[in-house]
Amino acid sequence: MSFINPSDSPKAGANPPQAAVALIRTRGQDPEYLLLRRAANPQDPWSGHFALPGGRWEKGDKDLLETCIRETFEETGIVLEPGHLVRPLAMAVAGVHMGRPMEVAPFLFELPEKPVLALASLEIAEFHWLAQSYLRDPANRLHAAMSLSHPDLTFPCIRVGTGDGAIWGFTYGVLEKFWESALP
Repeated sequence: MSFINPSDSPKAGANPPQAAVALIRTRGQDPEYLLLRRAANPQDPWSGHFALPGGRWEKGDKDLLETCIRETFEETGIVLEPGHLVRPLAMAVAGVHMGRPMEVAPFLFELPEKPVLALASLEIAEFHWLAQSYLRDPANRLHAAMSLSHPDLTFPCIRVGTGDGAIWGFTYGVLEKFWESALP
């Protein structure tokens, strides 16, 4: 079974997805989801943002599932096995607010417990395991100015902790589409 190979010829006028992300949850009554905070980097337009593990397809990757598994390992040290894959999720688009839209393939994985993480410190500053009940609680949701390039615009987001952290944009959209699917 192949999960979208970006090097395949796309249909006329279509751009194949070029990246993949992992939505990783733990098993349980109130599963916890892994969120990463990107490290500060002046060359990274998503510097300091909350994100899902993942990244761009590389020529050696068989398909976007392999990209997702490789990138997750590189960023977190988590070894995702084929048995951890629950299902691919609906395609998502990243980079819209920056004028660089790109289709991304998200995949849902489930782990029996939280693994020990080994973060790639040049890319990832910190991680959080957030309970589903926390992520879906209306008390943790707000609209805020999140984009330096658009300080006058507010975006829906989920507060992370008591600091200035919030999940918004692409990552927020992936989570929202996932909740809307109403599947386990």
